[in-house]
Amino acid sequence: MKKILSMVGLVVFSLIVLSGCDQTLPAEEGEANVSQETTKTFKGTKGDFIALANDEIKLSIDEIDDGKAHFYNTALPDGEPIYFFVVKSPDGNFRAAANGCQVCGNALQGFYQEGDKMVCNTCGNSYSLDKIATEKGGCNPAPINPDLAVVDNSVSISLEELKGIKQFFN
Repeated sequence: MKKILSMVGLVVFSLIVLSGCDQTLPAEEGEANVSQETTKTFKGTKGDFIALANDEIKLSIDEIDDGKAHFYNTALPDGEPIYFFVVKSPDGNFRAAANGCQVCGNALQGFYQEGDKMVCNTCGNSYSLDKIATEKGGCNPAPINPDLAVVDNSVSISLEELKGIKQFFN
């Protein structure tokens, strides 16, 4: 009897874990939905490429001070791509997070913004902008920094912070 209950529990657990990772991306206007594939090509919003300079990325406050998520990508020195976003949350903090997570990260579909929430393109879970980059694990944008310091009208993200999210894209 214990063996049967164990097997049923394993099946139920597997279904719960896998159920959130088989959905499709919302289609952009004029585009077809993109199904999850087994390739390692990022399918989410890639955003603008921004190069590392002096082991950091600098973003002007004038470009990100509107409460909207701004998506970017860069390449680490080893050539690995990184996808992330920066947003000014309603509490006034500038927050940076990976455009990927631990639970649905293998789908490589990232997040999109809906009002004051970021929504997973894979499973549909949503997260308040005030919580972005404050929690590790689960299906939420993997944290880079929940409170980017404003210096000379810009914010910076260090190479070390970006290396901390590398595993979500390879």
